[in-house]
Amino acid sequence: MVHSHYIKRGGRKEAKRNLLALLADNESEEYDKAWMLYETAGHPLDVNPALLAFLSRSGNDVDHRRAKILFRGIAFDSRLADDYLHMARSYLTTGSPYGVISTCKKAISKGQGIPCWGFALANFVRSTEWEAALNIWDLRPLSMEDQLWRPVAQHLAAPDMPKSLLTFSTFLEDQPLNSRAYGLAQFLLSHAFATPEAVHSTATETLLLLLRKFSSLFILTPEHYFKLIDSLQSSQIRTISVRSILLYRNFRWQMQGDVPPAELLLQLIQRLASLEITTGIQYLLDEFTHFYGKPTVDAYRIALAAFSKAGDVGKVTQIFENYISDHGKPLSRRLLTPLLYVHARAGNVRETVRQFNRISEEFGLEQNTVCWNIVLAAYARSDDLEGAFTLFKQMLQKGATPNPHTFGTVMGLCANRGDIDTVRQLLALAEKRQVQMTAPLLDTIVEAYCNNQRLDLAESVAEICLGLDVKGSRVRMWNVLLWNHAFRMDLESISRIRSRMDANGLSPDGMTYAALMLSLVLTGQTDEARRILRKLHRSYQMYTTEFHYAIILYGYVKARNRDMVHIIFREIKERFDRPGFSSQLLVLKSQIHRDLQLVQDCGRQVNAANIRLENAEMFLAETIAEFNTTKLATKQPLPGAGRKPPRIAFPAMYYEYIITAYGTRGASERARALFDQFVNGQHPPDSPEDAKDIAPIHLLVALMLAHMKAEQYKKVEECWELAFPRARKIASRSTVDEWLSEQLASSASPPRPSLPISVRGEQEMLIGPDTVDLSRSKKKSSVLPSYKFVLSWPLSLYMRSLAYLNEPWKIRQVVAEVEKAGFSLTTFNWSTYVQMLASSDKPSDQVEAFTVFEQKFMPNFPGWKNLRRGYGVKPAGVPATFDVIEKNPRRGKHPDVFGKESRRYWSKIQPDFMQPTYVSMVYLASALLGFRERSIHDGGAEVKNLYKAAPKTIETIANMPYLRERFQGVLLRRRQEQGDNKDDTNILEPFVWTGGILGVGGRRRAPNPDETMHQPAKEEHDSCEEDIELDDDSSAIEPTPSEEQIALSEGDGYHINDSLPLGSTSTISDKTISPEDEYDTEAESLLGIRRKSNEANDEILDNEHRESSNQIYHDERIALLDEIHPLKQDGQDTEDAPSHERRIGG
Repeated sequence: MVHSHYIKRGGRKEAKRNLLALLADNESEEYDKAWMLYETAGHPLDVNPALLAFLSRSGNDVDHRRAKILFRGIAFDSRLADDYLHMARSYLTTGSPYGVISTCKKAISKGQGIPCWGFALANFVRSTEWEAALNIWDLRPLSMEDQLWRPVAQHLAAPDMPKSLLTFSTFLEDQPLNSRAYGLAQFLLSHAFATPEAVHSTATETLLLLLRKFSSLFILTPEHYFKLIDSLQSSQIRTISVRSILLYRNFRWQMQGDVPPAELLLQLIQRLASLEITTGIQYLLDEFTHFYGKPTVDAYRIALAAFSKAGDVGKVTQIFENYISDHGKPLSRRLLTPLLYVHARAGNVRETVRQFNRISEEFGLEQNTVCWNIVLAAYARSDDLEGAFTLFKQMLQKGATPNPHTFGTVMGLCANRGDIDTVRQLLALAEKRQVQMTAPLLDTIVEAYCNNQRLDLAESVAEICLGLDVKGSRVRMWNVLLWNHAFRMDLESISRIRSRMDANGLSPDGMTYAALMLSLVLTGQTDEARRILRKLHRSYQMYTTEFHYAIILYGYVKARNRDMVHIIFREIKERFDRPGFSSQLLVLKSQIHRDLQLVQDCGRQVNAANIRLENAEMFLAETIAEFNTTKLATKQPLPGAGRKPPRIAFPAMYYEYIITAYGTRGASERARALFDQFVNGQHPPDSPEDAKDIAPIHLLVALMLAHMKAEQYKKVEECWELAFPRARKIASRSTVDEWLSEQLASSASPPRPSLPISVRGEQEMLIGPDTVDLSRSKKKSSVLPSYKFVLSWPLSLYMRSLAYLNEPWKIRQVVAEVEKAGFSLTTFNWSTYVQMLASSDKPSDQVEAFTVFEQKFMPNFPGWKNLRRGYGVKPAGVPATFDVIEKNPRRGKHPDVFGKESRRYWSKIQPDFMQPTYVSMVYLASALLGFRERSIHDGGAEVKNLYKAAPKTIETIANMPYLRERFQGVLLRRRQEQGDNKDDTNILEPFVWTGGILGVGGRRRAPNPDETMHQPAKEEHDSCEEDIELDDDSSAIEPTPSEEQIALSEGDGYHINDSLPLGSTSTISDKTISPEDEYDTEAESLLGIRRKSNEANDEILDNEHRESSNQIYHDERIALLDEIHPLKQDGQDTEDAPSHERRIGG
């Protein structure tokens, strides 16, 4: 029937055309149809090879017989290598290994057997048919041994190779020494270890077990180790790459008589340095000395550079002395620059300059541009703008040639201050001096605009930079944008920025993901951010640093989830050994919260002088005593440092937190004692500088608060007299405008452009006249826009102190001086101004209060219904998702109105948006009562004048609702003030996950307030850890599989077992694995065991099973999470199906 059907439709030609079309479909399995078409077409011989290839995929015996017919139909002389390969595949799919071997033998005899041979060997290895594999191995053409691996690798899945080798090792145990099986083992082992894909996807324990087994079979050679280490070193993933150090240690234990190549030792040092890991470098230098007498010059150079980047002064000094002992005085500046850089990273200008001078004075070499740049970096890291520009001028006068790093350092310092004008002038000067334009130089423009809250201009510059042909990555400038939108909780803009990055091929890095997680933390989704961080790290999308931990820690401190604070901080200590600046600062803040809570829970009035924050002070003392100074060398952002470099922020911010805490309770004596303690600790005895000048302005403000609460108003004034000139100095514009203008005007002839002519028009926005100048006033303010609100808090404190001293007349004078100096007042300042003048006894002051309120606040009056709840008018430009931070976002309110929390948060973003407060209205109402009382004597003249000055304010006060609350009771009804009655009984207990971020085997745990809130600090740290371990007892009853069961089972986890050779290498004096890599290794080991034991994974258990109260913003958050979650193309989470070759983003 079929025959006649196709004959009717055109006969053999039509059948042949249909057959060829079917054979072209690689997915088709219509084998019977293909054969029928072949018969209908008249068995065309030219189709035999293609049909043979098609039928070879079938496992049906009928199709196998047809394949043999086709193969025989191909003339012997016409048979190609692929024909033999397809025939062998047909035998294999039908379960006939002898047919495979026979076919391969025929192919090899004809000189066309390599593809067939490779296919057969690969399949026998994969199926662990070792006898058949040996028979095929015996057939290999000895003259072509260097070409044998490629055809095998084509048919052998790389991740399966190590597991196959493990089973082969068991087979080899029953074989005689040096049998033919040993040759196959050498072949497979050598090539498997030299295949990065196979090595990268194999668990460490499996690799160690392989090495152990093949060593016991006397097959393993040093070359196998070296190939394996090379393959691991090729990975861009830190977790995989550092395994090479583990295996090198294993090599030294198993093959103590063999000498590692010097090239291998240097390669290991280079890889550690490239990952910014210093642990293990000294050990490798010692290995150089042990085997070769001394390290090479290159080894010393790389080691010095690595330790200098880590800020390890002691190690740099020691290694440099060893170098001189081994090689004499250095002949290259590259060996001397680490002596400068190790001090520059910590912002130690004095020591950096001393080492700079040594280059010429002691070593007889001339300082080059790199040396000058390092000194410049030291000034930048110490936030010394004046010193940086002085050095920059000196550098040009000395004839040193500035490069992109030179300009980038100075421009970055200016950008951090928000000085966009100086940044653009410097960029123009760089252009004039023909300095190559790079992306990092242009980053500073974006950063400067962002620091001035001009995100629209910053994004425009970033868009322009996408089209410029400049060197360097544009990721950082887009990350800066992301961070600024994250702080504004603008999920829509975050999604837009990420889409632009993806569209332009800008791969996200660690800072990109950090910004996305910050947006979740700020919107109260810290648990979600923590889970995402875990997924990203375990799927190798990014490497988790302590900075990422600090973001999560901040979320829990903000939410007062003390249990999670301790769990995360414990993990930080375990993973990083010594916590850094931000982590400890956040924990100090948590300790302060706890101590203040303990004081409040006492239930009785406590004298301010007797208040002691014992836990916080103990933690502060321990932190300062144990702080690792190498942490000051970090280039990671420091949450809590207020854009200050580490050298300035530590330990000032620690003291500021605790002094402020004492200040809020009026414990001025203790606050002053801590202030003096800080000053004395930072002030060298022989320093000519006044001790008070050392304290940062924020520390002075904290002291002002303490004096204010203690009613020591004269001391508040003393602090103000120190803070005001200090703020003017900090906030003032750069004094180099005139010098930069001279440099730009001194060009004899226009230089060649360093940017393409096609973008010269766009370049005008970068370095041309500022057509969109941030300051449109006729005269440019002497204060940088980014610093114009720096006096907000101290000014309000000072105004209150003047009012309490009954000197309200000074308030207007102080405000005038502040504005004349170029500073601006915030809504908080103007509210204080109104309240203090309204409480004055002088009618003129009260009129001023009404006038200011009328002009500044009444345009934004939200109505009494909103104002009494703490709500306010929402300005234009507020992100749609901003209300998510409200404690109850579902509570009904108009979309154009701010909630209480969002109103408070927005005042930090736009401090000069005037937001009237209920308290200010009550102060004014109290003043109005005085006017009305006096109207009996003056006939109402004062009231009439007041109405003329502030008609809307008076009309609004007239409609003030009667409320039974403290302010109306005290100010309007003259009642005695009473303490607040706070009821915290309805606070929802927070979710607690004992696994932290990267911990394995965590459990949900309900916090016990009585247990966690009343223990001493030191005991609390220890007991918290112990309690968690006792609660999470699943690992104690975990069944321990055998080594081979672990290695052969599915999954990518690994477990470092003490019985393996690795455990025998621990006698090395210097640590070879950093704490974080050791932590990650153990975590992956536990992960592997849990996967194999089919236990519920963390993703299932780590869930509070609580519907989010913020479902109204569900769509926006889902869009954001889509930007973060790493998904494979098939939609599966990468943790369930790991891809070991995913590169680190940052």
